Amino acid sequence: MEFDWNNYLEDNKSIAVPEELFSHVELSLHNGIKQGMLFEVCHKNNPDVYWIAEITMVCGHLLRIKFIGAQENFWCDISTTKVHPLGWCGKYDELIEPPDEINEKCGDTIIEIMRKALLVGQSVSLEALNNKGLSPIDRIKVGMKVEIQNLLDPYKYWIATVCENVGGRLLVRYDGADDDVPPSWLFFSNPRISSFGSVTNKGSPWQFKYPGKVNKFSCKNKLSIQLRLSAEESIKEPTPADLFQPTQTYEAHSFSTGMKVEALSPLDMRTIRPATVTKIFNNLHFLVVLDDHQEDYEDTRTAWLCDSMHPYIYPIGFAKQNNIPFKAPKGSKETFDWDEYLTETSSVPAPDYCFGKKDRLTGIEPNMKLEAANPLNPEEIHVATIERIAEHMVFVELLPIGERFWYSQDSDLLFPVGWCDSNNYELHIPDVSPKEVPKQPEPKKVREELKTTEEWCDRIFFNYKCYAGPSISRNKLSQLPKHVGPGPLSLVLKEVLNKIISASYKPAKLLKDWETEGPPDDGMRLEMLRAKLKTSTYHAYVPIVTSLDQVAAFCRSVCVKLQGCPLLFGPTHYPEMCPNNCQNVDKSTFHNGTERRGRPKGSVNGRRKKKKPVPEKRQEPQPVETDNNVELVESEHSAGSTPPSESGTRPNSPESLTDYKRNTRRKRDAKNFPKLEMKTRGAKLPNFALQMKEAHWNKKDVETIYNNTCAKKQDSDTENETNESSCHSRDKNISDVSDSEEPELKKLKINFNDPLPTDNKMFEKDAPMAWIKQTKLAPNPLHWSVDDVYNYLISTDCKLVAEKMKQEEIDGQAFIMLDLNIIRDFLHMKKEFAVQLCKHITMVRWYYVINFEEN
Repeated sequence: MEFDWNNYLEDNKSIAVPEELFSHVELSLHNGIKQGMLFEVCHKNNPDVYWIAEITMVCGHLLRIKFIGAQENFWCDISTTKVHPLGWCGKYDELIEPPDEINEKCGDTIIEIMRKALLVGQSVSLEALNNKGLSPIDRIKVGMKVEIQNLLDPYKYWIATVCENVGGRLLVRYDGADDDVPPSWLFFSNPRISSFGSVTNKGSPWQFKYPGKVNKFSCKNKLSIQLRLSAEESIKEPTPADLFQPTQTYEAHSFSTGMKVEALSPLDMRTIRPATVTKIFNNLHFLVVLDDHQEDYEDTRTAWLCDSMHPYIYPIGFAKQNNIPFKAPKGSKETFDWDEYLTETSSVPAPDYCFGKKDRLTGIEPNMKLEAANPLNPEEIHVATIERIAEHMVFVELLPIGERFWYSQDSDLLFPVGWCDSNNYELHIPDVSPKEVPKQPEPKKVREELKTTEEWCDRIFFNYKCYAGPSISRNKLSQLPKHVGPGPLSLVLKEVLNKIISASYKPAKLLKDWETEGPPDDGMRLEMLRAKLKTSTYHAYVPIVTSLDQVAAFCRSVCVKLQGCPLLFGPTHYPEMCPNNCQNVDKSTFHNGTERRGRPKGSVNGRRKKKKPVPEKRQEPQPVETDNNVELVESEHSAGSTPPSESGTRPNSPESLTDYKRNTRRKRDAKNFPKLEMKTRGAKLPNFALQMKEAHWNKKDVETIYNNTCAKKQDSDTENETNESSCHSRDKNISDVSDSEEPELKKLKINFNDPLPTDNKMFEKDAPMAWIKQTKLAPNPLHWSVDDVYNYLISTDCKLVAEKMKQEEIDGQAFIMLDLNIIRDFLHMKKEFAVQLCKHITMVRWYYVINFEEN
């Protein structure tokens, strides 16, 4: 069932957040040219002479204009016509004079008209004319290069390439990044994005630095090679210098190092925690770090790069004042007291005047609807509801996952209703229960109501120059006949409505909107109308009037339902100018606030929706196939993601919810990863004892295996390590570990500089024997059962992954044959856990070779 915002708002008795509050979306649609602006245009028959013209309608690079002093409008294509801002002719000594017909009509008053236009009129900017009327959405092309600011340092940037442009929301990938590092979503107006070449033009202290713990381009030679490659690629799709200009102006801050503040936690975007001003970069930027993460904030991304107007830092007491959950720092008392905490830490609070004055929200109320991106997984955009408002912030619930997050009022993660539909982007929707189809009256009864002698209706005209509304295609409308009729009243009205249905973008939806569920009102009767969509035909009974004196009012009411001009069609013909002047008034006058925003459907840069297959019932539990994505550089987390809800697939229990999420999870780059083809089942593995006997392993062989297992992983992951998921982030590859176990898993830290087996006391001959005796296992590891392996791991520091091994039915032979690649690729374990498990596997191999193979 297709999701429809209009029906959803009506069913929930709610309204949409006003579109003008989404300033970043409005900016993406604005091309700098508005109705009523003036500019200088060359004459039609003499391109060397100019006159002043006023814009009466804007359609991209096509403008409907009229010369001042004239009444007639004409179309002008500013991409091919010589046009300039006001005053250009005087500056460059070009001839400016009115056409002959205007000169004859106005006579001596032409000078006064021109003087008034130059003094009072608003001129089109030179940049807007140079851009040929294109909006930022149209100017941003896939393949363009941009420079992205580091999350924690305002002076560090790195070059990225635009992979997708969805309504101004850009999917960018860092140049030189590894294939397993996923791209990131940023809106084009985000202050972190700059035009290509801005860092080079600024010079020191701004510099290029790859965003990660280990800078893979720290070598000057590698850095220069990468910068040269990026510059060569930028030639294919040059980036205009004015495209990513900063829109906000910063004010000097008054913060100093050591001041205490309250800050929204980037880990969950729900709670407020104590934080400290840790670093002052300049008079505009400073760094605020959560107190619990002063040592590891670079790894955990638990810091905000701030200016005085940053929306997510607050003075002390903000959380209590606005009843927002506050999480005390580790080791503090149950009842947290700021005064005691300031005394213990010998610190001072940041004064209120340090925080810029932020305007309180207006025009937004609880229960209003919008579309919102998940801040922990920006790829997902959900149907959302405003739950609470706190000063300049809104608390938003994402459906259907039920997660709630705080957003600032000007966050570029919030969008008006219909934005995803306009830009062909996938919207995660709640389950909409299908309504019962009302019983329609039988056609025979309807026919019995028809009169034997019906009134004769005159012609009904289609006024093409009137505004048609968001649901009618002007192109299809122009292909309709000029009028319908004369003829019997019911036949004429049915034909008119059928013509309107055929000219709509969604005929079936329009037919459904007109359909009535009960008997018709007095003076009306039901007529069956049809709508065709591809190979399907839909029909519905629609009420129409039965009296000739009601025709004009009926046509006006239908036009109002279409959100178009009330005179779009009717018994009166308007060949020239509409009496409502609908060509010049704001089109939102005719709308009910839920029309689509952004690019038209089918945009080249938009993403087409993909049909999702119905998940099949699983016959037996299978290992969940996941990708080895690492954490986004721009996003703090990837947790909380949930696939879009489909009709009839709502889970009814926690267990079904888990299966549902796993079966329907869709990753953008899933096709680039190998499918799960190998299962480490103990009973199906070859005879390991025979292989070892043929191979004649010795102590040196085992040591080599250990070196290759750990060192090889160290070499292959040194560069990838910069973007590995931090210990605070939930790793999706270990899907069997619950949230309650997560804190303990964070303690498993692997040091690649650990000594080799020959230097490690863990690998002494008697140590494994002591462990094996303690757990009462079979002496020979090759004879271990699945439960023996599980009992062994339970007694070690790998007890949290023991259950995973048991589920995969790993027995002794399979356990000894495992290596790091198999564990990472097919058991889908995190790097730290995989290496830790490899240590025990190597120890058991060592124990086997010494005690059984040598004998």
